[in-house]
Amino acid sequence: MVTKCANSILRQNYTSGDSASAPPTVSSSWTNRFLDRHPEFYIRKQKTLEEERKRAHDPKTILDWFQRFRLLCEEKGIVKEDLYNFDETGFRIGVGRDQWILTLDPERQSYLPSTTNRELITCCEVISGNRHVLPPMVILPGVLHLEDWTTKTELEDDVLLAVSESGYSNDLLCLEWLKHFERFSALRQVGVYRLLLLDGYGSHCTRDFISFCNQQNIIPFCLPPHTTHLIQPLDVVVFQPLKHYHSEAIDYATRTGCSDFNKIEFLSALRSIRLQAFKESTILSAFRKTGLIPWNPDAVLSRLLENQTLHHRSPITPPPPTIPPALSTPYTIRSLKRQAEYLENSDPGSPTFKTNMQRFIRGSIVQAQTGTMAQEELASTRAAELARANRQSRSRRAVQKGGVIYVHQARAIVSKKQELDTRKKVEKVERELEQLKKQTLRERKKIWKPIFQELKKSKLKLKPHSPKNVRRC
Repeated sequence: MVTKCANSILRQNYTSGDSASAPPTVSSSWTNRFLDRHPEFYIRKQKTLEEERKRAHDPKTILDWFQRFRLLCEEKGIVKEDLYNFDETGFRIGVGRDQWILTLDPERQSYLPSTTNRELITCCEVISGNRHVLPPMVILPGVLHLEDWTTKTELEDDVLLAVSESGYSNDLLCLEWLKHFERFSALRQVGVYRLLLLDGYGSHCTRDFISFCNQQNIIPFCLPPHTTHLIQPLDVVVFQPLKHYHSEAIDYATRTGCSDFNKIEFLSALRSIRLQAFKESTILSAFRKTGLIPWNPDAVLSRLLENQTLHHRSPITPPPPTIPPALSTPYTIRSLKRQAEYLENSDPGSPTFKTNMQRFIRGSIVQAQTGTMAQEELASTRAAELARANRQSRSRRAVQKGGVIYVHQARAIVSKKQELDTRKKVEKVERELEQLKKQTLRERKKIWKPIFQELKKSKLKLKPHSPKNVRRC
């Protein structure tokens, strides 16, 4: 835009009598030189924002919402232990991001293989003003709840699993989540009412949703339209590290040989991802940056005013020159061997021998450390591959069709099924043993019967005459 403005000024002031000649323009490097001459100007990246969200940046509307929020908390006696924020976030199961690496060759391109699983999973999360996080509801794409989702993962027992054809939430699932929220938030309830901050999504405002809230003394308090990126604690702070650690999990799995980061891999990593993202300090920071705890509308309004001011750009600082590696220190096995041969043939009394020996020792230590790290990484990779192989021995057996189910319920059902299957297998083996026993007896009779008959016949032939038939002399 600066270049266009400069060319426009030149075009307006161009007074040449020759109408055929083109007006002058600035060079391609003029803009950079202009900014260097005027350090009072700054460059900032202008982020894209939905038109509705940009129009919603009205300080009066936001301040009015904060006032209503404060009056409601005072009227109903809402304390921070009973203040909750709920939101949904989606994950593309196997889609990670680029990684920063260290390399000795800055010109060489480095690539990391990535999986192509783009199925969507929705996580319904809720945090409290007292730095706690409640168990989530995880919505997976599908129709059936599979056994592997709970038996081959490390999900907590209180996680609620749901299925939908798209992987998104809907009216029925939102109502199921509300019942889940009521069950676990009641365990921490201090006052009479619980205040639930959420966006104005249609599934959050159905008649059944509102009626259940009224029955349980839950007050749903919607955020102003298109302002969740300013006022919603989960959106402003928490979801960013959540997505970061999801990408880290994909990166680790890829580096340890995983070629298909699927639903089971995601569910296996979810517990670790949430433990790293939902830290107490992160949750407290989320409520503080959104001006909710402590009540401070200026925390939001000041950021809003900053976004509305003219963006400038700080002077461009040239990157530091790249320092080439010390080639005299052997970093490879080949150079290490070459330098060892050189030292064997060199004079120990030469002035450079000590320096060369120090560099040789340093290179040897580097090679030893590299080998140790490679062995550790190989052991970690093998352990990860073994655990992954156990998870990937898939079973298509289902726990139930549709609806929602807690992890501990699914595991109990699977356990009962396994007990029943084991009992059936034992009974089958016992029947087979009984049949084998009967068959063995029949075979024995079949073999020994003719033998007994022959013995009986031979015994009769050898039997002496009876004394009754012998006459006395």
